[in-house]
Amino acid sequence: MNLKDIIITGGTGFIGRNIKNRLEKRYNIKDISKSNGGDIRNSETFLNINSDLVIHLAAINRSDNLKEMFETNVNGTLNVLEFCRKNKTKLIFASSAAIYGNCSPPAKEEYKTNPVSFYGLTKLFGEELCEFYNKIFGLDITILRIFNIYGPNQKEGLLIPDILSKIKNGKTIYIKNPFSVRDFIYVDDVIDAISKSINLNGFHIINIGTGKGTEIRYLAELMTNNNVIFEDQNGANSQSYADISKAKRLLGWEPKTDLEEGLKKIMKKE
Repeated sequence: MNLKDIIITGGTGFIGRNIKNRLEKRYNIKDISKSNGGDIRNSETFLNINSDLVIHLAAINRSDNLKEMFETNVNGTLNVLEFCRKNKTKLIFASSAAIYGNCSPPAKEEYKTNPVSFYGLTKLFGEELCEFYNKIFGLDITILRIFNIYGPNQKEGLLIPDILSKIKNGKTIYIKNPFSVRDFIYVDDVIDAISKSINLNGFHIINIGTGKGTEIRYLAELMTNNNVIFEDQNGANSQSYADISKAKRLLGWEPKTDLEEGLKKIMKKE
């Protein structure tokens, strides 16, 4: 199938902006985002439009309003799937490492899911809807479980942009659970993975991470030696990083940017 038209939900978000920049020279891109009047919670948003592929990025990952998060991440995904079913459209669904919860790393796609956050739960519901629509309606769907993404111009509310903001403003940086381990993946590598997923057919669930775990303490020390206070050093420290052997095999993909290089890039641009 020769793809021409792509819908990106959440195209004004962090990943969305970057994937649009990568694809807009090769494809006709339609962005469905709240900021341009497109609300995935409203099924009428998808009326009178056509597409060969939907890259579904729109989601709420942090909010005190759990109902809004559910309506966006679950009901919104259902509306996307209904559009894909009616139009026989392929789908790439951006899921999250949050669906794993606490598990022994490296996390493998076949592991039992065990989300410990409401966001992770809504992403798991989205995955289950995707699997149902593949099984019952035969849709081609690729689920990408993205680990801790970072890059230039990322909004505050996540660890790396929060640290950057405090560095810029000369504020003290408090790091909780400094010995917890996470898998930090640079945005350009995630965009490469999404791009390589475009031509996949069938149903796939694929981890997108570096395959390497990094202690939060080490991350903070790479960014600055000033005004850092490590808290809860004797507390429970979780570990999360990806097994990426499936991404290497199916996509011919592996990350190109190591953490030190990625941090240098974003600190240069901020």
